[in-house]
Amino acid sequence: MVLATLVHVAANLTQAHAIEAPTGNAEPTIVQWTASNTTCHSQAAPALAAIAACEQRDSFSKILARMNYCYGPTDTPGHARWRPCDPATVAQNSALARTTAPFHRMGGVFVLSATINARSKAYFIVDSGATNVQIPEEIAEKMKRDGALAGADFLGERHFVLADGRRLQQRVVRLRTLQIGDRIMENVLATVGAPKSRALLGQSFLRRLNWWMIDNVNNSIELEFAGLF
Repeated sequence: MVLATLVHVAANLTQAHAIEAPTGNAEPTIVQWTASNTTCHSQAAPALAAIAACEQRDSFSKILARMNYCYGPTDTPGHARWRPCDPATVAQNSALARTTAPFHRMGGVFVLSATINARSKAYFIVDSGATNVQIPEEIAEKMKRDGALAGADFLGERHFVLADGRRLQQRVVRLRTLQIGDRIMENVLATVGAPKSRALLGQSFLRRLNWWMIDNVNNSIELEFAGLF
């Protein structure tokens, strides 16, 4: 059952990535964004459904941005919605969605600190070639002991094929939050690596960003998240 659900969610994620920007009326996309955002934030949503909804929400956010729509407060206090952008709002939203984090160079790779589920800190290699975020087994087990990973966050096992053709079986987990700098991404799909493996910041995190770039002068990484929701 878990494997079938994983396949179903993978199909949903693929569909979210393939969505093309519609022309004309933005309202249907806003409706889809709203439904995805509601599930993304729902504490009652199953882990896999929440992961898929958050990824879809971020995909719809990018589409609305390309349609020149911005999300933010209105004249009604405490109420935010999508509306046509003006230059000041675009600049403000972009600035608020960005964060900068320092990194260390280690053997030709970039390593930066991140906080998982608001409690556990780990050092991740930025790896755009990795399909998913990966955390080492010892970090996952410590988080489980400390209550930072619940039973509902463990999503069974999945088979992966490596670049050299080798097959690998790994546990799949939901990271409720992954924080870099002062920005947080919710419901991130991750795998559990072997003991003493390295934590990897892969595409299940990177693809949800608007963009990211390396600053080789200041040894830092700048990331723009899909929005403040």
